[in-house]
Amino acid sequence: MAYSKEVFDAAMRRLEQRRQQTDAETDRTRAELYTHIPRLREIQDELAGTAVNAVREMLAGGDTAANMERLKKINLNLQAERAELLTANGLPPDMMTPKRYCRQCDDTGYVGDRVCDCLRTLLREEACKRANSGSPLPLRAFDTFDLSYYPDTPLPGADTTVRAYMGRVFAYCKQYTEQFSPTTSPSLLFLGGTGLGKTHLALAVANEVLGRGFSVIYDTAQNIFSKIEDEHFGRGEQNFTQTVYDCDLLILDELPDYATSFTNSTFYNIINTRTLAHRPAIVSTNLTEKELEARYGQKIFSRLIGDFWMFKFFGRDIRQLKLKKNIF
Repeated sequence: MAYSKEVFDAAMRRLEQRRQQTDAETDRTRAELYTHIPRLREIQDELAGTAVNAVREMLAGGDTAANMERLKKINLNLQAERAELLTANGLPPDMMTPKRYCRQCDDTGYVGDRVCDCLRTLLREEACKRANSGSPLPLRAFDTFDLSYYPDTPLPGADTTVRAYMGRVFAYCKQYTEQFSPTTSPSLLFLGGTGLGKTHLALAVANEVLGRGFSVIYDTAQNIFSKIEDEHFGRGEQNFTQTVYDCDLLILDELPDYATSFTNSTFYNIINTRTLAHRPAIVSTNLTEKELEARYGQKIFSRLIGDFWMFKFFGRDIRQLKLKKNIF
C-alpha cells in the first residue's frame, strides 16, 4: 500500500526517536560501566581503533586480505575479553549493545531493500491516527460503563435478567480486548435501540486495543462511507479506503437508517475485504434484523449474520435515564 509523504515521514520520525532513545540508554549504561570497570572503556577505544586501522590498511594497499584477517582477529579477541569481563561481574555479555526495539532491522525500517514489519505497523498506525482525527466519537472506558442502568427484570424468552445478560456482554467485550488478535479475533455486530450502550462498549474496545499498540479506525459508519465516497470522486484524503481495509480493528458505529447504492457497495466491500483478510470489525446499529436486511439487502445481511458474532442490547435509553437523574 502507498502512503502519503506525511504518513511516511511521521513513521520515520518515530523510528528515529526509538534509535535516539536506545542510544541514550546505551550511553548511560556504558558510562556507569566505565566507572566501575575501567578496562571496558579501553576495550571500546581499541575496538574503535581497529575500525580506523582497517580503513588505513585498505588505503595503503599491500596484502589487504591478510591485514583484514589480522584486524578481525584482534577485534574478536577484544569482544571476547569484554564479554568475559561483563560475565565475571554478573552482567550479561551484551550489556553494552544497544537494545533496539526491532532486532530485524535495527530500527532502520528496512531489512536489506525490504520494508520491515515494524515500519509497516508504524505506517498503519500513523494512517489510522490521521483517519481518526476528524471523528466526533470520543474514546470510552470500561470503568465508566454502569450496569446499574439496566433493569434487574427478566429478559423476555431467557432464564436471566436484562442486567445479568448485559453483564455477560460487558464481560465478553473486556475479554475480547485482552485476547485481541488482528488475525483471529471475530467480528462483532451490536444490535439494539438508541442509548443502550452499543457505542460505549465499541469505543471502550477501541480504546483498550489502541492501548495495546494495535491500529484502530473508529467513526460513525456514515462518516466513513462519506470519506470513501469523497476519495472515490477525488475530493478527499488519498488511501483512506485502503487504511479502512488494512487497520487491525475497524469500528463502524451507527449504520445509517437509509442506504444508497454507493453506501451498499461501500459497506459490502469493507466487510467482504476485511472478512477475507481475517481482519475484525465491530458494527453497531439501531436497526432490527428485519430492518437491516430490508435496508442493506440480502447479500450484506448474509455476511453480517454469517461472519459476525451478534450481540443484542436490551434495556432502557441510558441517556434519558441519566438526564432524568440530573434533573431530579
